[in-house]
Order: sequence, then C-alpha cells, then structure tokens
Amino acid sequence: MRITESIYLVGSLQFGLSGHWDCHVYLIKGPEGLILIDAGAGGDAAELIARNIEREGFHLRDVCALLLTHNHFDHSCGAAQLRALTGCRVYLSEVSKDLLERGTDAEVGLDLAKALSIYPPDFQFRHCPVDHAVRDGEVLEVAGVHVEAIAVSGHSLDSICYLIELDGRRSLFVGDVLFYGGLLGLINFPGSGMEGYRRDLPKLAGLKVEGLFPGHHLFTLRDGQRHIDAALEQCRRGVIPRSIGQFELVF
Repeated sequence: MRITESIYLVGSLQFGLSGHWDCHVYLIKGPEGLILIDAGAGGDAAELIARNIEREGFHLRDVCALLLTHNHFDHSCGAAQLRALTGCRVYLSEVSKDLLERGTDAEVGLDLAKALSIYPPDFQFRHCPVDHAVRDGEVLEVAGVHVEAIAVSGHSLDSICYLIELDGRRSLFVGDVLFYGGLLGLINFPGSGMEGYRRDLPKLAGLKVEGLFPGHHLFTLRDGQRHIDAALEQCRRGVIPRSIGQFELVF
C-alpha cells in the first residue's frame, strides 16, 4: 500500500495486509535500495509481507536493511524470516541485541505474555542474528538514506525512533513510543514506565516532524510534531497520562 512516493505499508494487522499479531511494517524506497521498518510477528505473515513487497513492483533482493524499533514480538519475530528471504542486514538497539539473538522465553517476557493470553500457547519467539547494534544518537547510512536513531525508553527499554528526511518531509518512525493524538505507549509489562518517558521523550521536541509513523493505528503525513508535543504535554502532568493501554483494541 503506497503512502507517499517513497513510503509504503507492506504489513499490518489493522490494515489487513498481513498476520494476526503484526504491527505496521513500513517499506522505504531509498536511492540505493529498500529499507524495512519492523518485521511483524513472523510465521505465514512473513511470506505475506514478502509478497506485498513484490506486488508493489520491488525485488526482495533490493531490501538491504531491516530497522527494528524494539524487540516486542509483534515487531521483531518476523526478522529471521525476512532476513533469510531478502539477505538484508538487521538493525536493533544495543540494549536488546543479545535477547533477539539468544534470549529465552522468560528473558524476553513471552511466558508472561502467554499467561496474559496476549499470545497463544504455541507462539514461538524466533531468534535472529543482529548485524548492527544501534546506539542512541547514531546516524546510519542505509540504502543511500541518512537515518538518525533516537532512543526513547518508556514503552520498552530498547525503543528506538528513526528520523528520516524523504520527499522533502521529515518523517519519524516511532514504533510504539507514541501514537496519533499524543497517546503514549505505556503498557502493563516489564520495561514500560513513566521514568523512561520523562527522561527520553524530550529528545523528540523541536524536530519539526511532518510525517509521524507509529507501529499501530493511524499515521499522518502532516503536522506530526503536534502529536509529539501532545505526548510531551501528557508527561508534564501530575496524573497518569492517556496511553494506548487504556483503550480496548478490537481484532
């Protein structure tokens, strides 16, 4: 699904493009290749994502990078299959590199997620080699595109936002850090908490973001900074902020 001249949506539960546990999976067309943002949950969904890439007229061999926003299962468990299908390099925060490569179910929290019935008993965490451990503030050069990595914990300890300028527009891919309308990605799960938001979310102030692309729900091509500023205002208040976890999702 084409969003702009250079940005496509090739995976998503909510848009009906791929698997039942998949986040939004974005494809970026750079001057020297293709970039994926996040990987979905894997399984049959990875094949659907691959087919969607080809249906947009691209070749899988041209996918040179997979940038993971964090190591939650709906974003990372498809990484190994997409890496095998495309030959791309996988990028993930240095905080969770070892967990994606060799973490146990207990270490990554899958046992808790199953106990909460978020995932079924037969769901598997799929390990994947990480080719590059991303550091906060690092500028990546991938597919001829400059990508600035901004670490913002709060939703998870390892969340990375990716700032990219495309088609004359500053776009920020935020994973589950924040959502349309300034909702935070605060959830009742280990590693998620307001301390990280209060410390790190101010890094996103003043970026003049136009396109805001979260891992779920609505994205926007205009005035993305306004949604970031609304999230910042949530963090300044003395009450629990509005967050994605306060709204039931219908699947």
